Amino acid sequence: MASRLGYEDAKAYAIYSLFAAVGYAGPVLGGFLADKLTGFRNMVLLGGIIITIGHLSLTLVELESELIYIGLALIAVGTGMFKGNITNLLGSCYKEDDPERSRGFTLFYVGVNLGSFMASISCSYIAYLYGWHYGFGIAGGGMILGLTIFIKFQHLLGDNGISPRPKLMNKKILGLNIFTILMIASLLFALVVARILISSEFFANILALCGILILGIFIYIIVKSSPLQRKRLTVLLILITFFMCFFALEMQLGSLVNLFTQRNVVNEILGLTIPPAVFQAINPFSIIIFGSLLGAYMKFDKKYATPIFAFGISTMAICFFILYIGCLNANIEGKIGLLYLVSGIAFIGLGELCIGPLIQGQATLLAPKHLKGLVMGIIMLFAAFANLAGILISKFMSIPSINGEVDCLESLEIYKKGFLKIATFNLGLALLFLPCYLFVNKVIAQTSTEKVDQKRQRK
Repeated sequence: MASRLGYEDAKAYAIYSLFAAVGYAGPVLGGFLADKLTGFRNMVLLGGIIITIGHLSLTLVELESELIYIGLALIAVGTGMFKGNITNLLGSCYKEDDPERSRGFTLFYVGVNLGSFMASISCSYIAYLYGWHYGFGIAGGGMILGLTIFIKFQHLLGDNGISPRPKLMNKKILGLNIFTILMIASLLFALVVARILISSEFFANILALCGILILGIFIYIIVKSSPLQRKRLTVLLILITFFMCFFALEMQLGSLVNLFTQRNVVNEILGLTIPPAVFQAINPFSIIIFGSLLGAYMKFDKKYATPIFAFGISTMAICFFILYIGCLNANIEGKIGLLYLVSGIAFIGLGELCIGPLIQGQATLLAPKHLKGLVMGIIMLFAAFANLAGILISKFMSIPSINGEVDCLESLEIYKKGFLKIATFNLGLALLFLPCYLFVNKVIAQTSTEKVDQKRQRK
């Protein structure tokens, strides 16, 4: 939006942050509906269809028109139904005491990021060569392929993720079944979300207030739970809090780091100009590489899951220190070498791999059975609040422009100071996790042992 539509940094940050926030807030409702009505499988299918409609709609409208907000809203709403439920669908394929759970989620992460890697390169290059309409078209085509595979092979899931109320799902109202009614309601809700994106700054404040309310509800659930569940949910709250702080900065890859790449990174290799958006592929590529190694490692050393999470928190500090050092060594044009960018983003990918699978795996393990979908939705909602950090960052890292053009030397100084602040904050965050480490590790170990003992008793 900053480059194609000429938006100021602050406005672009706000729209991007709220778009991502809506996509991550949606799993609260999506998880609730899946728990009580549709099942995880139907909700994944519904979300995928709406995302596809969103991508395809963006191929048909003028990007300068406000109609693009409808396409973005469709993607955000569909993502809200898809995320969380796809994770719970995977979790339902494992027994609670299955030692392969963490490894399974790691491999799932690798698969997701393989698609992200391919999409980042293909869509970005197509958009660079032929225009953004074609880039969105490629994304829509990829979603259609994914949905086709999901529908064709869903029999492999057995009874996992099916609706808990199949009779109600088949009931018709005005000739329409529940799935169709939910589809229509979702499309209408996307119109509301489009309006929210247009008035992004106002609704960002509303979402922040909702975040405080949801936090209060989660704490209330913890207090009212049994002593054993209270301890487990407290561990989840600790993990979710640190995950939120990490994710707040990881999401800046699509805004802050992307704009920095456009303005202050040498983007040529052997005379070949690489579109800045292609560098978004570094993150999923690093997850693919590190994920394969980490998945094999955790097969033999599952007890180190919590230490790996702790290391993941520190990787964000390493990333922004690398970018800061790159700024110190920029050329006379105010641009840094490509190696600094690649190294920094790779550490973010490594950190996500250390944090993401554990938080999702432990959520499906520690949460009470009747709250699994809601808890996963709350995790995604916390991720939504994390996206609002982009608005805060824009306060001290927005770059002034004249007719869309920026002074590279001026932007370099702003980015350099900002990267140092972010790196220092994350270093403090990593140190803050140390007092929580023993408690978290103890509860996770006890829970795993209890699940194994319960399995032995059933035998």
